[in-house]
Amino acid sequence: MGNGGTGKKRKGRILRFFSSMKFGMILLALLALYSTLGTLLPQGNLPGFYEENYSETLVRFIEVFQLSDVYHSIYFMVLTMLLSVNLFFCSIRRLPSAIRQYRKSEVFESDLLQRKNTEIETVSTQDPRKFLTNLGFRKTEEVILEEKKIWYGVRRRAGYFGSFIVHLGLLVVIVAFAAGKIWGYETYVRGIPGDELFMEDTEYHMDLNDFDIEYRSDYSIHQYISTVDYKSSEGEILKSEEISVNDPMRVKGYKVYQSGTGWMMNIIVNKEEEEIRRERFYQSGILFLEEENLAIEFRNFYPDFLLSDGKIYTRTPFLNNPRYLFTLYENGESVYMNVASIGETVTYKGISFQAFEPRLYTVLQVVKDPGAIFAGIGGVMMLLGLLLTFYYVPQHIIFEEQEAGWLLHGDTPKNKEAFRLYLEEKLEEHKTKGGEK
Repeated sequence: MGNGGTGKKRKGRILRFFSSMKFGMILLALLALYSTLGTLLPQGNLPGFYEENYSETLVRFIEVFQLSDVYHSIYFMVLTMLLSVNLFFCSIRRLPSAIRQYRKSEVFESDLLQRKNTEIETVSTQDPRKFLTNLGFRKTEEVILEEKKIWYGVRRRAGYFGSFIVHLGLLVVIVAFAAGKIWGYETYVRGIPGDELFMEDTEYHMDLNDFDIEYRSDYSIHQYISTVDYKSSEGEILKSEEISVNDPMRVKGYKVYQSGTGWMMNIIVNKEEEEIRRERFYQSGILFLEEENLAIEFRNFYPDFLLSDGKIYTRTPFLNNPRYLFTLYENGESVYMNVASIGETVTYKGISFQAFEPRLYTVLQVVKDPGAIFAGIGGVMMLLGLLLTFYYVPQHIIFEEQEAGWLLHGDTPKNKEAFRLYLEEKLEEHKTKGGEK
């Protein structure tokens, strides 16, 4: 029997830990760290991308912890599930206590007289109930205790539910966030004016009509603006709009954000004077020539090239003297890096290439988040819970009949000194208005 009791106590301690705030904070920290790694590492790329850009150790780390697709990984799902269960039980554990305190505070109980944290020796008033109402205590009660009259007032009882509502709101936010990441939709499309931008796994596409950058007088960027037609699979225009930073397009449950920009060129690759590739070459992109074991990386672009003290700059963002920086890789190793002008022929071991027609391209992010509304509701719940917890603290006040008048005392879980000062101020106002005999 003794061992059975010990086992039950151990299980009880384990259950309390897994439903405790401490365990919840550990889970929240792990989930935040894991999600941060997902924002630092490019998501959804093929294994070769990570092998090309990261060390062998880091690639192995990415593979083991599924960091190439964080929000669909088993780690993200398990952490989210555990945190949701923890918050659910944290909330459930607080609810009975809140209900008990709420109900208990509704009526006067004699043990309240033992808690005289706020006490004013004598108060003269002809109508304690009216005075309680003037203080804001709408819920009042008169009782007789040991042949003495007692007037009891209580207010802000909803404050007992503040902590419960905060935890419940946090649970809704986390579940909504996870649902949005797991079942939501996110993709990036890029192109130049005149392109059709197809959104993978949807029946929609966008016609990119125009893209413009507004500059300030010092050539810093003021705004990116993409003008698009959002179309159905039948070609029907559902919406035409300019998309700019902080002003996305909203259509059919999707949001289209202006995400970024860069330079692109057309590139022609020849092998022994015979054309073998012709395609677009995007800034920060890599063109792989598998059969030749070569790769060409478009590292940077300088629209108004300037070389000073061994460093490369661009005078203006306009195409006055364009150059681009490239790197050649052979068998995965960097073998040549240089700056080339537009149309210049670069040759390496029988392979030559030219890049021409530089143009700015736009990057648009397309998002559909089914959990966004619920996350907003959860955020409102958390705000309400915090307001109840810190600014709507329950208070009670008691008038106890004395020979020379009344003894006033009461209590509140928080801000006790502020409560005392409030009562003293109201009592002074009462005296000034002739409330004293």
